[in-house]
Amino acid sequence: MKTYETYERKAADLLKKMGHTLLYQNYRSGRAQIDLITQLDHCLYIVEVKYRSSSVTDYENWVSERQCQRLLQAGARLTGTFHCTEIKLLLIAYQGEDLKPEIIPIDVN
Repeated sequence: MKTYETYERKAADLLKKMGHTLLYQNYRSGRAQIDLITQLDHCLYIVEVKYRSSSVTDYENWVSERQCQRLLQAGARLTGTFHCTEIKLLLIAYQGEDLKPEIIPIDVN
């Protein structure tokens, strides 16, 4: 299994334990590829999973603003399908040998 697949699976399992319903894994829409799409209550979560072999803290640079916009546009098409009234972006970051992920909400202006 490839590294990114391992961490995407771990992230999906984590979100399921938190009560999320996994809707899609590796969803593609146009030029956007979304690692995970989950739903919790009436909120659709667009999830980007990242792994870095070394420890870093500049999470804001892990996902560009342009990528965030593409992810939101692709995810917005699904809100009606799943009867969601809200959409949020999440970054789940794994670093180094520490398998404990950081869950970071991404705010897009």
